[in-house]
Amino acid sequence: MSLDAIAAQLERFATVQYPLEVSAVITSALSGMIAARKKGLDLVGVYAIAFVNAFGGGTLRDVLLDRRPFFWVRYEGYAVLVLLLAALYVYGSRLLKPVKAPAYRVFALLDAFGLALFSISGTAFALEYRMPPFTASLLGVITGVVGGVLRDILLVQIPVVFRKTATLYATCAFVGCWVYLVLVLWQVDMAIATVAGFCTIVLLRMLALRYNLTLPTPSEEED
Repeated sequence: MSLDAIAAQLERFATVQYPLEVSAVITSALSGMIAARKKGLDLVGVYAIAFVNAFGGGTLRDVLLDRRPFFWVRYEGYAVLVLLLAALYVYGSRLLKPVKAPAYRVFALLDAFGLALFSISGTAFALEYRMPPFTASLLGVITGVVGGVLRDILLVQIPVVFRKTATLYATCAFVGCWVYLVLVLWQVDMAIATVAGFCTIVLLRMLALRYNLTLPTPSEEED
């Protein structure tokens, strides 16, 4: 299938891309809030971390694609929604008390959902702009990963994706983006391709955490 044909198909699929992006924003923002509260930040800090976690990758994607206005500027409700969620999370402690402990335990799952949703949506937008497949996969990874990188930097941590001993993260996004791309190129229904790519990323990320899967570590060179 040509890039023009794929782009045309994605334009018809736009009604599904929007809820996909909304889901990505919510899950990424929630994982950012949980990480921020672990550091004892106030509402401003929680909102800032949630904001960059939810919008950092997509903003860089839009910069590279020369897409204006940025997606969170075009739909200002995204930023308002994240603010409302942050306020509820910080000040609604009594309401959230029964679910706070489980919320911390599902941080990894939320993070995996956000990674998957943003990676697939980023790849789809790149294809819509007629980017070649490999470039589209890289833009998908950037969309999914950069928000978490900025979150960790602001929290004064080495970003998870850059740690030599860290479990697979960007690799999961890269593989899932290619599952999506291959199915799209094979003219499989766009919804099926999206679900397959999403599930691949989440499953690989959960397996990586469960079995401590990492990239091969090069042997240290002798001095």
